[in-house]
Amino acid sequence: MAKFLSGFGAATVLWALVGAGLVLGLGWGPPPEEPAEDTDEVVVAETETPAPEQPTRRRRRPRRDGASASEGSEAPTGEATTGDDLREGEMRTIDGEGTGGEAQLSGGQIEAGFDGAMPRIRRCFVLAAGDEPVTGRLTFGLRIRGSGEVSAVNLSGPAAVTTGDCGDCLRTAARGIRFPSFDGPEMVARYPITLE
Repeated sequence: MAKFLSGFGAATVLWALVGAGLVLGLGWGPPPEEPAEDTDEVVVAETETPAPEQPTRRRRRPRRDGASASEGSEAPTGEATTGDDLREGEMRTIDGEGTGGEAQLSGGQIEAGFDGAMPRIRRCFVLAAGDEPVTGRLTFGLRIRGSGEVSAVNLSGPAAVTTGDCGDCLRTAARGIRFPSFDGPEMVARYPITLE
């Protein structure tokens, strides 16, 4: 986890320097102030503790080749939960007479699975909506079969990373994790990541 945080921090600093170079060196700063146009709001499913709604307006500069940038492409704000239903409220049947076990993966095995997937997960953050840095807590929810295969994935956290292309990429990366097999029923695991 320390490797992830140090790599993520280094990447953040690098991108900040690149962005500052573009703004200062190429004159890609904010456009001159003009009256803001009305834009459509992005509706995002909220978690148990909804964030206060704060409408944001963003204007894109026209591209240098004369083509216009896409209108209405605002970064979603607030918190969102996206992905599969993990069926957490489902009744569990214990095979009292059979040979089926009740084993589950340990926290260390789940962390090792995510450590192996971190390069793919990090690449997904490039697809986050908007230009502002995203901070907060991103939680992966997984349903894992006894074979070690991930059968369902959902994401909870900042809407800029849980929705759109970034959310799709993160769910695909999590589905690709292969955990050790265990002799037990499907289990639900949660893995939080702090975004700074």
